[in-house]
Amino acid sequence: PIKAPILVEQGLFWDNEELISLLSKESEQNELQKPLQISPSLAGARREAVDWMLRVASHYSFSALSAVLAADYFDGFLSSLQLQVEKPWMTQLAAVACISLAAKVEETQVPLLLDFQVEDSKYVFEARTIKRMEILVLSTLQWKMNPVTPISFIDYITRRLGLKNHLCWEVLKRCELVLLSLISDSRFMSFLPSVVATAIMLHVVNNIEPCLL
Repeated sequence: PIKAPILVEQGLFWDNEELISLLSKESEQNELQKPLQISPSLAGARREAVDWMLRVASHYSFSALSAVLAADYFDGFLSSLQLQVEKPWMTQLAAVACISLAAKVEETQVPLLLDFQVEDSKYVFEARTIKRMEILVLSTLQWKMNPVTPISFIDYITRRLGLKNHLCWEVLKRCELVLLSLISDSRFMSFLPSVVATAIMLHVVNNIEPCLL
């Protein structure tokens, strides 16, 4: 299972500076990333790659943020280079590199490169090949490895709502599960992280504490 969210003790009501900063970074990301026209074949290749990264994240009990970052890296790489779907090994190699990079950013214990190739990985790559792809992904993303994600906004909104203890943990956990269930669907790529986060929170809160709406 995906690792449970970690709750940090901070003030219940933060001022708007954090939100302004998140929205500003989100806007910059949106301007930098080229629009990606998803063909049925590309959407299928992306879904397969993201589903595989999610299985690897679950296999190693990575946090939900690690899985979301991996998908985000993959999409940024995809929009910049337009991977060739007729070369499925290239898509798989990019997926291995992206989940590896996400783990290095977010996790305290990171498997060896060869050990990432689990969960019915169709191809097995040498460590040096994966390292080269990691460098290509990093350079393509301009080494910006901490993008604003829906989890950034979910965490912020949860704290602004002033949810405490078990209720806060339950809301975060359910939001993360919903997010992980939809990120492999390319249709959600057209929505900003803040929009995805808000829709997910409205859905989850309505099912847990309708009075909060």
